[in-house]
Amino acid sequence: MRQIVLSSGWRLRQYDPSREFTAQIDDEEGWIPATVPGVVHQDLIAAGLLPDPFDGLNEYAAQWVGEVAWLYRCDFDAPDNSAPDETVVLCCDGLDTFATVWLNDAPVLTNDNMFVPRRAEVTRLIRRGRNRLMMLFDSALRRGRAREAEDGVLPVWNGDSSRLYVRKAQYHYGWDWGPTLLTAGPWRPVRLEFFTARIADVSCPVEVDPDLHHATVALQVEIEAGQHAVRNTGEMTRFFAGLTVQVELIDPDGAPVATAALPVEGGSSATRLHVPAPRLWWPNGYGDHPLYRLVTTLHDSNGALDRRELRIGLRRLRLVQAPLDHEPGTTFLFEVNNIPIFCGGANWIPADSFVTRITPEMYRGWCQQAAAANMVMLRVWGGGIYEDDTFYDACDELGLLVWQDFMFACGIYPAPGWFRDSVRAEAEAQVRRLRHHPCLALWCGNNEDYQIAAATGRYDPNLTPEENADRFPARLIYERLLPDICAVLDPTRPYWPGSPYGGADGSDQTFGDRHTWDVWHGRVAPYQEYVAYHGRFVSEFGMQAFPDRATIEAFAPPAERYPQSRTLDHHNKAADGPRRLAVYLSDNVRIPSDLDGYIYATQLVQAEALAMAIRSWRRRWGGPGHYATAGALVWQLNDCWPVISWSLIDYYRRAKPALYAVRRALAPIAPGLARTADSAELWVVNGTTAAADVDVELRTWTLGGDLVVLDKLRVSLLPNRTTELGQFGFDPGSALIFDARVIMNDQVVARASLWPEPLKYLTLPDPVIVLDLVSDNELHIRAARPAKGVVLSAGDGVAWSDNYLDLMPGDEQVIRADGLGERPLSVRWLGME
Repeated sequence: MRQIVLSSGWRLRQYDPSREFTAQIDDEEGWIPATVPGVVHQDLIAAGLLPDPFDGLNEYAAQWVGEVAWLYRCDFDAPDNSAPDETVVLCCDGLDTFATVWLNDAPVLTNDNMFVPRRAEVTRLIRRGRNRLMMLFDSALRRGRAREAEDGVLPVWNGDSSRLYVRKAQYHYGWDWGPTLLTAGPWRPVRLEFFTARIADVSCPVEVDPDLHHATVALQVEIEAGQHAVRNTGEMTRFFAGLTVQVELIDPDGAPVATAALPVEGGSSATRLHVPAPRLWWPNGYGDHPLYRLVTTLHDSNGALDRRELRIGLRRLRLVQAPLDHEPGTTFLFEVNNIPIFCGGANWIPADSFVTRITPEMYRGWCQQAAAANMVMLRVWGGGIYEDDTFYDACDELGLLVWQDFMFACGIYPAPGWFRDSVRAEAEAQVRRLRHHPCLALWCGNNEDYQIAAATGRYDPNLTPEENADRFPARLIYERLLPDICAVLDPTRPYWPGSPYGGADGSDQTFGDRHTWDVWHGRVAPYQEYVAYHGRFVSEFGMQAFPDRATIEAFAPPAERYPQSRTLDHHNKAADGPRRLAVYLSDNVRIPSDLDGYIYATQLVQAEALAMAIRSWRRRWGGPGHYATAGALVWQLNDCWPVISWSLIDYYRRAKPALYAVRRALAPIAPGLARTADSAELWVVNGTTAAADVDVELRTWTLGGDLVVLDKLRVSLLPNRTTELGQFGFDPGSALIFDARVIMNDQVVARASLWPEPLKYLTLPDPVIVLDLVSDNELHIRAARPAKGVVLSAGDGVAWSDNYLDLMPGDEQVIRADGLGERPLSVRWLGME
């Protein structure tokens, strides 16, 4: 099988419905160069016809692009060495969204789903020499509104309500962290395939025995015969009889593990490959992530016709929902290779409004930052896209489990026959594409659709989906269509109806997963109350913060670089975002008026809030029978444009201080502290699979740095659970700081501190911070008095091993700073004058 990728020679122009179509095609004026894969906005910006919508208020000036239709044209030369029995197929791996495609003036396919790859047999249309490919992309906004006008307006959170009728990335319509930029264009590669027969699909579910001593790969290969080579049933039978499938499973060191030569019967081949003593794939922090290569080659008597290679991981994964010993309800925990996993991590949104400009290196960079922050899971959120292969490849390599939503979010979606047919094609294509990845942990039906249904009185869990279809039609999709597809195409992986999903109550704290938005949304609860808003698995929670100053300078003109400027408010898309952010600042810190101070204050509040949430919920990881909370996924890891949002890493991949706070809270060994009326509670989480004997120090300080009490404990930490270390009394009338350190082999391996709150009431003396640059990538930092929220900055390109530090007297910390060199270094802390 040969293929030609049509990535050059493309041009683009706005379609004029008042002019004859052929006249616009033949007119050589008005075209601009186009990038494929790509979207219209990118090419308009490159041609100087559209101001960058990320800059300032330019988003408003870009709205017209999504309201009109666009023509793409590609003139290309076809090869003149095609065999007479070859079939030629035009492959459009992704068209965004309403598209009609012509080859040499003949219509070959139409599309109305961004997530369905399209194939059209064009053997008789392709010409030797010059060919012309045309694509017309209609306005998704106009088409969606026409459907909505016919079938009715349905409830929605975020974006134009017509999006519910369009199978397109929903965040393109605007979200509470992203702009409204309705893209169009061939967003995935456009290819020509030439073949007599090809490998159409490879299914390879992995089964690992409960004792982990043996694995089986249940292989099934589907073969497509070229329509030009096979003209009737008899020919097809004889044709398949002349084919064989050669299979080879290769271990991570390159040695063959299993091989097979399979006949092709009825267009398919199947076998079971046995792997004794499999090298198991483990999540980040629990072991290595070895990947096997599964190579499938299709042969006829003359040699190889097609080849497919997949990387797979051998692991046993279960979603365990079992009773707890001392709480109502059931667990919601992922077990990998018989080990219960606390899934700390984050939610992933598309990393750009124009995803076609995300490079593999960028994907890997974000995933590396997540893995370095001790994350175990990323949730691909349901209002974006089924991500690029390179994202899942990176997660495979780094041991990041992926909770994969189907692409439905925050709406009451319709479910007429045509819509369900489109969703079926979408789901089948994406499940087939992604199911071999060991990182993939769960298929999930939607994001928050059960919540909006409950909020609008449309969800009745006592009714079947069929009985509830008039009010909540998409239950037919989430509880019938999608689970059936997953059961057939990916039977070893769990499916979950929605996120959150808790049966009768989406906020149930005893069953399923929960989105904890009581803090920030809802009643705007203090973040200090996160402990009360636990769940069996918290799949969303978050706190906003400003991005780095350099990021703000990239989109805000100098005159607008102050808190509450029009531009900065525009780049906070949350409803009442600036007001809610001001509430958390007002409640916790002294509000600065300058931009740098405001950035720091918002980032400090975010870091404190997220660390408190994770420590509180991870404390509930209590061992067998007591795994009361089994996951905490921050909303959100990343951004799609430069914005004030809940992200841990901004659009330019600049980490906010909260990333380091989350990293420490998710560390393999992590102490925790909580204040009661007259005592401090202390615990240590051992997230490893081995017991650990450690020394724990609990020190109590005055704000001025006087040591009040030093408690020392020798503790044996049981594996994969929290060990409670008791309560330590103090004078509740004093402003005291508690500082816990975990020591192994005379080295401090983890720290936590507990400060009097609210922080705004503290008048902190100068901590007298001292920095020693030991080398060009290592520094030692210490303080004479307690210092809160110490942030080290040296511009882009520096990888900090830790940051956003709390410093205590007599506790020098060693920081690795790869890339620091001789860069000037700045330091900021709470209360700095």
